[in-house]
Formats: sequence, structure tokens, C-alpha cells
Amino acid sequence: MMRIVRRCTKWLLALAVVAIGGLAGIRAVHSGEDMKKVATMTERMKTVCVGRFLVDVPEDAQVSLKPARVGGFDITRNEESVDQFTNWLSTREAKLVSAANMLGRKNVESSKEIRGEGFVGKILVHSRYRSYSVEKAERKYYETVSIEGHVNKGGATFSFNSEGDDPSRVPVVAALMTQLLSRANDEIPATPGFCINRAVLADPSQKELIESVPMFASFPGHPDLVMAFWSNSGASPGPGLLERSAAALDDTPFMRARSRILREKGRIINGLAGEEFAVKGTELNFATGYSFNWEMAGKEGDPYLPSLSLELRAGVNPRAGGKPVQSSLSEDAMLKLWDKISSSIRLRPTSVEKVAKAEAPAMPLGAYAEAGERCPQSGWWLCTDAGRDVGVLGGQRQYLRAGQKMPQALLLPPQTLWQKVRGLQPSYESRTRTARKLVDKRERARVDPVVPLAQATLAAQADAGNAIGSPFSLAQPGAPIGCCAKTGMQCPASGWWRCEESSALDGTRWFAAGSLLPAATFTLPSSGFGRGFGKPESIQRRSLWQLVRHATQPGYDTGDPEPDSEFPDSGLPDAGDAPGNA
Repeated sequence: MMRIVRRCTKWLLALAVVAIGGLAGIRAVHSGEDMKKVATMTERMKTVCVGRFLVDVPEDAQVSLKPARVGGFDITRNEESVDQFTNWLSTREAKLVSAANMLGRKNVESSKEIRGEGFVGKILVHSRYRSYSVEKAERKYYETVSIEGHVNKGGATFSFNSEGDDPSRVPVVAALMTQLLSRANDEIPATPGFCINRAVLADPSQKELIESVPMFASFPGHPDLVMAFWSNSGASPGPGLLERSAAALDDTPFMRARSRILREKGRIINGLAGEEFAVKGTELNFATGYSFNWEMAGKEGDPYLPSLSLELRAGVNPRAGGKPVQSSLSEDAMLKLWDKISSSIRLRPTSVEKVAKAEAPAMPLGAYAEAGERCPQSGWWLCTDAGRDVGVLGGQRQYLRAGQKMPQALLLPPQTLWQKVRGLQPSYESRTRTARKLVDKRERARVDPVVPLAQATLAAQADAGNAIGSPFSLAQPGAPIGCCAKTGMQCPASGWWRCEESSALDGTRWFAAGSLLPAATFTLPSSGFGRGFGKPESIQRRSLWQLVRHATQPGYDTGDPEPDSEFPDSGLPDAGDAPGNA
């Protein structure tokens, strides 16, 4: 009996050895076949631009760049023609205008058109929202708006969206829209900048802006393989990849028992210092999977040294929520594919000479800023807290320079009779931050002319030789920017008119439609012994005036062509914008 048992044991051991050897042989054959598959996959590679970096993937890989986020704005892309874009944008703006914000005011606070070579777009500021926070048992109120910019370039619409934002950040999205350059799907631009889905945000970049964009890839014939590459300059410093991975395995001992670490080390790729972690795991359904990771911590807030993350996984069920599946590639094949892709990560080389210098458009008229903030635009700001009976120390309309702190207004209520007798003026400050509205964008404060300027007179009578419709008049409905009219002619349109005489003291002045354009004013030179007694200091003579901007009132924008261009300046002090000038 014992002899039979021994013979059976020998046979069983022999069968086990043969089975193990057979399995090893099968695995070796499969591994060899998988290695050939990877060699075929990686024989021809294509380069993908992700943010400011490049990575190579197999040529037949299906790549997609997901919506990017730059400077707090989510950037999406949609294929459509210019006509489709125009119709959609009109519908979108009409929908926003038809509603009221939570404060019961008009919903759209600003609508700014952006135009350039080969593109057209618009920036909308809307949906003002008021909320508060509690600090030291006191409520601190604050207001935010939604900012969205839409631009059509190269047959596609790019939308920039941000909710709960500050209206003073409109120049940020305006600059991004201006710097946007279209590119083909696989095009690697030479221009310095940040690559997003079929476009690049050309430099110069505002270094403080946070840039983030993820890229995903799948591989035909291997539906269980997924790859992700992510660039993010706003990632906060924290535990590194190796520390996090070790902690994850230690927290779940059963997972460590089912896992085998393939790589766990620091790894420098093309000068980029990071950490690499690779693991092979057996799932509860006995499916074998792989996870390869490489990360570079980068420097927070630096777009030229962002946080980088590359991940390649095998054994992922292509059906969302499905159980893990068996990896379609062996361990050796996965290591070969991983090394081929990961070793290609590099900073995108650029040609500095080809950088297009794109300047951010100025803050649009009608934009708001609050006390305590930095003034976003040099110009004249109107205090909205003042009213018909309440004044402001220094004037309701004050000149503020870009960068200076927006002041809290000192409000001047009406004097009582007793205060008038005593010569006292009461004053107070609002408990909320003073809001100011940009109404004029001169780069310097207005100054009074050194001598009185000639004033525009009332409109001519219908039978006058310079009446509208006469041969001597240039007055036409919808007078275009750049049209000219001479002294004594009827003003064709309300707006800002520049005197074409460079030596005139008038500079750029506002005139009402229908008024007669005045003569220009010039100073008379004094003699070597000074000016003679009784001699005039100036003379007035006929001149030519050119329309540089439409405006129904001095200092206010109407939305006509070139609504946000700066007032052209003659280099001499300009007249004030009081109604008396028209």
C-alpha cells in the first residue's frame, strides 16, 4: 500500500513540475508576443504638446486634451463657424440681459467687444452676487460677478468662464483672448506659450497666473490601457509620490499582500527631477493589473516649473464602474511601453524671436472697482455712493492712476441751516466699501486751459448755409470714426473731436451733435521785453476737427465703434469735459 502511495506521489510531483514548466513556457511565449506588440506600437511615435511640455505616444494612440484652466478661467472649445458663433453669442447675451441679478439690478454690467486680425469676440460681466462672511461676530459683505469671454478663431469657439470673480479681472481674460493662437491637432508650435486643446496661449505670460491642463490617451487594440499626463502650476506642496504610495500600501495590509512593487525610486527625466513608482497587483477577481506613475513636484505658482504627473495603467475595465480585467500586456511589455513614453517627457523648445507681443486691452468703460483694491486702469472714476444731495470730498468724479489703492469716499451730506451759519460741513464714511465706476480713460488728469477756449454755439437755423444737408455740412446719420468737419460746420455726431492743429490748445474736446464747431485757440508769442500792455494772450482761427470717439455725454461711453480706445492726445493740455465746452 505504501508503495502505491509513493508511486502516486511521484507522479503528482512530476505532473506539477510539468504543469509549472508548461505555464512558464506559455507565459514566456505570451511575453515574447507582447514584447513584439509593444515594439510595433512604439515603432512610430507622435509628439503631443501639453501645457509647456512635450510627451511622445504611439502614433495610433487616441489623444485628447481636456478643458484647461488658466488664471482662474475654465477654457473650453467648440467647433463652429463665425456665423454660428455670432448667432449663438447674440442669443446668449440676450438671455443674460433679460434677467435681473440677485440685487434687483440689470444683470449684464459690461459687454465688451474684442476684435483683431482673424478673430472676433466679446467679454460679458454679469450676475452680480452678494454674500458675507462672519469675522469677530461681524458680517463682512462682499460682491462677486461672473465673467465670460467668447472668441472665434480658426473655425472654433473658445470660451473663458469664471464664476464668483472680481470685475477688475476683465483685463486678464481680455489678454488671454488676445494671446490665443489656433493650432492643428498634432502641431507643435514654436511660439513660447501654454498649449491647450488645438490652441496655444502665446507669451508674454503673466507669471502669477496658474496654468493647468490634463491630457488623456487610449490605445486601439488594448482597451484596458489608459494614460494620463497633467501639468499644473498651482499644485500645493505636499507629500511626494513615494511617500503617498508607501502610506497607501501600509494602510491596507491586504493590498500589500496582493501587490508587488516593480519600481520605487527617484528618477530624473531630461533634467526634470521626479519620483517613480510602479506596482503589479492582483485584484479580488484574480485579474492582474499594473500601475506606473512618475511625478515632479515643481515650484508652486511658477508656470515654467509646474507640477507634472504621468500615469499609465493596465487592467482597467473600459466600461465605467466595471470590475478590473486582466492586463492585455505582460509585465515586461508594460515596462517597455512605460519606459518608451516616460523617457520622452521634456520642456518644449521655443523660438523667442517668433513671440508675438500681445498687449492686454485696457479695462472697459463701465467697469467697477471697490475701495481697498488696486486701481486697474488710469482714468476718471465716478463714485456711485454719492447722489443728488450727497457729495464726495474731492468731487464725485476723481482721477485715479493704475496701481494706486482705491480710496474710501468721504461722503458730504447736505448742511443744516445751523451748520451753514457756523460754516460746518458734516461728513461720514459708508460701512461698506465704496464702489467706483470707470467713466473716462485718459492717461492723465484733465487740466484747465491756460486761456479761455472758444465755445461751440447752438445749432444753426434750417436756412443757414451750414445746416445739415447743405453742401457745406458733413453731418450724416451715423457719422463714422475719423470723419472731419471744419469750424462753423454743424457737428455731425455727439462725441470727442480732436483739433488737427498740433499747436492748438484745444486738444480733444466733446461737442454735441448739431452744435456749430468752434475755432481753435492758439497762444501768441511774447516779445523780448514781455507782452505789451493790453495785447491779447491768444488768438482764435478756423481749424479742422476729427471725430475720434462717439459719446452721447462727455465722459460716457455709448458702445459705438472703438468704445474703449484711448482719447487721442495732442500733447498739450486739453479742455475739461464740462457741458459748457459743447
